Amino acid sequence: MTIWSAPGEAVNAYLDLAIGHEPRAGVRLALDLLDQGAHSDAIIVDLLGAAQREVGERWLSDQWSVADEHLVSGVTQKALDAVSNAVEPPTPHGFVIVACAEGDWHSLPAQMFAEQLRTHGFSVGFLGASTPVNHVAKLIVRHRPDALAVSCNLPLYFSGLTRLADAAHGAGVPVLAGGRALGPDARRAIALGADGWAVTVTDAVTVLDGWQAPPPQIPAARTIFDPAALHLDASSASLAAAAFDGLLVQFPQMRSYDDEQLARTREDLAFIVRFVAAARLVDDPDVLTEFLAWLGTLLGNRGVPPQALDAGLSVLAPLISDLDTRAGEMVLAALAERN
Repeated sequence: MTIWSAPGEAVNAYLDLAIGHEPRAGVRLALDLLDQGAHSDAIIVDLLGAAQREVGERWLSDQWSVADEHLVSGVTQKALDAVSNAVEPPTPHGFVIVACAEGDWHSLPAQMFAEQLRTHGFSVGFLGASTPVNHVAKLIVRHRPDALAVSCNLPLYFSGLTRLADAAHGAGVPVLAGGRALGPDARRAIALGADGWAVTVTDAVTVLDGWQAPPPQIPAARTIFDPAALHLDASSASLAAAAFDGLLVQFPQMRSYDDEQLARTREDLAFIVRFVAAARLVDDPDVLTEFLAWLGTLLGNRGVPPQALDAGLSVLAPLISDLDTRAGEMVLAALAERN
């Protein structure tokens, strides 16, 4: 079996081993594919990356728990290290620092990207999850990389990406951004201050190679966000608390919830507000509608009817509009799209 002839079978076999407390066998499966001639990029993307996406889907559908996800992610970390150590990279022709957006703790996608960059001829400094911006800035000044690559997997960390971009630009270093939160094209990345965007390592290599001669022009000014969006994000907890009381009236079934369910409801209301703020930061309503589709699936798989989410949006809309008219319009448009 090779990864390119039966990728689905390889992913399922890997997950069975990882969840079945056989981490060494899971790592061995990845290494066997390497021995059979699979490129390390294919193993990272089509086996390990695909396995992690499947883990997310199983959690979303309430088949697996967070503990299951952590168990498999631990095996994936070992397999990624093993595959990377087994491949001799070419002589590097550039140096890239890879970091997660400040606040983003989803480090595995960034590490997978970093290891792929190595096999494409770059020396890489991988910083792991959520490194404080001031520390990254000092590292950039000390090591003078050719570029900073930033991974952002949730829109909640858009401003963390921008802080890193501003820090890199202050040292004259260009910024390449990627990750699921940035969507299908470069618009969000550019709005957040990045100089380029990539969805695959091939795209990234093309951009990074192009930056070596000559390097891109670095913006002199810092990225300025609409203060209304920042205020909205900062007000998420208070808006959620205010909406919670109204939701008890709009959706009386909630009165039967236990303490944990009520706490999760408050949390979901706050998350909705924060995603509205993120949508405003990049002026892209799809940030909100994508999140609501995901949240609706998550809640539905746990027995919460769609009317509950609709009621929450109805209660939040006027509260958000009072702070920011444009954000309120986004909520109302998203609600109309759901109905």
